[in-house]
Amino acid sequence: MEHQKNTLLKSPSIFLDTPDGYSTPAAQELIAYERKGIKAVFNGNRENALMAGGECAQRVDDLPKVQDLVDRIIKEAEDILKNAPKYVID
Repeated sequence: MEHQKNTLLKSPSIFLDTPDGYSTPAAQELIAYERKGIKAVFNGNRENALMAGGECAQRVDDLPKVQDLVDRIIKEAEDILKNAPKYVID
């Protein structure tokens, strides 16, 4: 969570989908922070370990309830199955 806060505060363009080429000092600082954290994982340093996650989080445009998501997946599967005969070659 701390990493996410730092990223948003120090280099908001990363989250706002307007890349700055990682040329700003804040972005350079974040890259160094990430490298240190990932290196700590490999060295077994639990206090400083950091696993990157959420690189695509800014692309999420909805957070449905679980039931709604399951219903959506089922409907999409049904639609695919209904239309499958169109794609079968005789």
